[in-house]
Amino acid sequence: MHHSLRTLSSLLAILFLLAACTPAAPGTTAAPAEEERLRVVVSILPLANIVYNIGGDRIDLDAIMPPGTDPHTFEPRPSDAVKLAQADLIFVNGMHLDETTLRLAQANLKDGAELIELAAVVASPHELIYGIEHHHGHAEDDDHEDDEHGHPDADAHLYDYDQVLADDEAHDDDDDEHGHADEDDHDDDDAHGTAEVDDHEGEEGEPDPHLLLDPNFAIRYAKVIFVTLAEHDPDNRDYYESNFNEYTARLVALDEAIQAATATIPESNRRLLTYHDSFGYFAIRYGYTVIGAIQPNDTSQPSAKEVAALIDQLREEGVPAIFGSILFPADVIDQIASETGVTVSTLLDDGLPGGPDDPEHTYIGMMVQNMRTLATTLGGDPSLMDGVEVGNVPDSE
Repeated sequence: MHHSLRTLSSLLAILFLLAACTPAAPGTTAAPAEEERLRVVVSILPLANIVYNIGGDRIDLDAIMPPGTDPHTFEPRPSDAVKLAQADLIFVNGMHLDETTLRLAQANLKDGAELIELAAVVASPHELIYGIEHHHGHAEDDDHEDDEHGHPDADAHLYDYDQVLADDEAHDDDDDEHGHADEDDHDDDDAHGTAEVDDHEGEEGEPDPHLLLDPNFAIRYAKVIFVTLAEHDPDNRDYYESNFNEYTARLVALDEAIQAATATIPESNRRLLTYHDSFGYFAIRYGYTVIGAIQPNDTSQPSAKEVAALIDQLREEGVPAIFGSILFPADVIDQIASETGVTVSTLLDDGLPGGPDDPEHTYIGMMVQNMRTLATTLGGDPSLMDGVEVGNVPDSE
């Protein structure tokens, strides 16, 4: 795969060089350049929606993965390489969730562009959940500190979340007219300190990349996105900041609504068995217990022995429901349900509800739908999610 990516990258470089050197046709003049917007490319749809809520129409935004795509197994197209090669900013989740997009971005990153792995930026090691098996088939490619195109290791594109906050606070001190809201009070509370997590050095497995299923991490993602857009496009900083402040308020309201709805679910029912192992951060934040996951890793189905063990566990513990995923359909869920009599419901983790023209086709819409499903299935009150604004900030201006 890497040989083909490098070949494509080389071809793109030649095409761009030829285009730059081609003179205008005789008797013609170049059209006046319109005001150029930042070209921003994002890997997965929930992340793209967060970027849109900050950048709005002041950026040109592209999402690499189409709806209904499993990011763990997605194979980019040649057209995706072109998009990435032309981008000024590239945001990926990282931590192996969107690995193929990350590798392609590294191979085609243009001079002056910035590539940011958000999960690695916003979370400290003690906040991460470990033990995930990824099986992407890239083990042989882990040593890629400097390929033949001179692209550095992915870590070269990472920066510290605390430094992001410090840099932005320094900007506020220098320019008081912006008056940034103190949006960090909410996500710096003990929300992520509820799990007793020791030093993870030597921990087995990779960190769980699904931080976005906790809205407090989404606030951190939005902060980094805002600061990055403002650094690259200072003329539109006020616009980005206004969107960020409003979006943060909506995420805070989302978090509070999820807490309220969860409180209506009997404690004995706050147990999750999901198809894909992605709700760990959600469970820590809102006080659920993750019983397990049906899928043993990102790319394979469970064995007959593993299915039998899950069925025994469900019977012993009296788990009321299991939760499948739209992106991971599996006959094994129906088998488990038929043998145990438990309810089957569907949750979203890497995709958005509805279609692109639907108001709920947003990150907040995804979280609201998930909480409604959980409350309905586990004996709570889903109506407590009705007041959450699911639409996009730029669309309401």
